[in-house]
Amino acid sequence: MQPIDRADPRPPNVQIAAAIRAAILTGELRPGTQLQSGQELARFFGVARQTVQTAINTLRAEGFVRGQVGSGVFVRDQVSLPAASGDDEPLAGVAAYLFEVGSLKNLPRAGWLRLGIRFPESVAEHSFRVGVVGLVLAALEGADVGRTSALCLLHDSPEARTGDVTAIGRAYVTTEPAEDVSVHQTAGMPGAAAKVVQDLVGEYEAGETLESQVAKDADKLESLLQAVALRTDAGRQLARAIMAADPYSWWSTFAASYHELRAGAKGRARARTRLHPDVQHHPGEETDT
Repeated sequence: MQPIDRADPRPPNVQIAAAIRAAILTGELRPGTQLQSGQELARFFGVARQTVQTAINTLRAEGFVRGQVGSGVFVRDQVSLPAASGDDEPLAGVAAYLFEVGSLKNLPRAGWLRLGIRFPESVAEHSFRVGVVGLVLAALEGADVGRTSALCLLHDSPEARTGDVTAIGRAYVTTEPAEDVSVHQTAGMPGAAAKVVQDLVGEYEAGETLESQVAKDADKLESLLQAVALRTDAGRQLARAIMAADPYSWWSTFAASYHELRAGAKGRARARTRLHPDVQHHPGEETDT
């Protein structure tokens, strides 16, 4: 976790909440992890214990942590984000996830940009064609058509947070594993729905099942899938949640911890430099743009 920055104009309790939130979002504090005691956190941040408690109360209200009588404060196994409106919307987290993956419609495929194509397809468009190809390949290979299509649909969903890093960029840039990113993305969703998404992303990354291998072939063949109309009670309930939600609510938790997330990234870069002093760093690396 990042210590308090005395030059930061935000109140100490806000900075503490942001630091802990950032640690949860990046996986430094895993689900189920017990936080240090209030006294230990107060000593770490150099503040009064009540200031720490105020920050913890904020995180508890946001659904990031839970208190257990006689045991302490723990990171929630499944974060439950607050509803976007005054009404109780149990599917608010699903709506937030759908708004987030919707941003892939505006994320261009970086490799085409590097090749000089001014208006390349988006990651979402790519994923649609991958799904169609995967569906056909699955039928030809005797794989599960539905699961293969779902793997294709979600294979690039973590890029809503990491961006589309080209093969050249991957030689220099380290990002969180896609499986971990998926856990963060689905943190506000009901457990059963979150598990489906996480399992699909994990299966695709592992590449061990026939369906995942077909999906990876489909990705290489350049295509995508997705166009589902929901007509069930759950679909109508989700539609109400979407109508009530802030389209940018999925980003708000990152905005609140932006400085801490950036500081953590720079700290990891410095640590890599100390461990590998022979690695050259290029001007502008690990700087804000």
